[in-house]
Amino acid sequence: MAVYTSKNRTGEPGEPGYGLISHVNHWLTAAAFLAALGIGLVIDYAGLPEQQVFALYDWHMLFGGIVLVYGIWRVGWRIAKGFPPPAAGTPHWQEVAAKAVHYALLAAIVVTPVSGVLMTISGGFDVAVWGAVLVPSIGEVEWLNAAMGAIHWAMSFVILALLALHIGAVLKHRFIDRDATLARMTTGRRRAAPR
Repeated sequence: MAVYTSKNRTGEPGEPGYGLISHVNHWLTAAAFLAALGIGLVIDYAGLPEQQVFALYDWHMLFGGIVLVYGIWRVGWRIAKGFPPPAAGTPHWQEVAAKAVHYALLAAIVVTPVSGVLMTISGGFDVAVWGAVLVPSIGEVEWLNAAMGAIHWAMSFVILALLALHIGAVLKHRFIDRDATLARMTTGRRRAAPR
């Protein structure tokens, strides 16, 4: 497994961190994932007129497709590269919890869009974006549509819970522990130790 090393402001090696490709993977996937999730929640819960809902489906499928295609690359990259060691001083239980949340988020990157595709095509609809068919319907397969619909719906709330844990942990590391965790996925620079 690769070892990543960030640089501090003087160019000297700092805390082990993530490289440029990992930064791009993280933030691009996060943006597409949040867009698809947000649009999906609006579709389900905003009570919009049917015409507006249908217009939003194109955007939901577009961002969902980006999550799936780019997410497969992102998951493969992370599996191939592994995770850098945690910031210095991180307790073992926090390291285990962080890895569990990271692996769950990586799984969600694949499971959520795949379940959406299978739900759509087994409901008698094509996966299409502005009329361009990406995955054709397989006709109505009731049991598959129901199962994938339940998974896709449940994943929305699983993702929200995982994101709350992930963001909460990042904020804890930044403002309470005051370590380099956040910097490793933003600037890559080691944060100075508190005085």
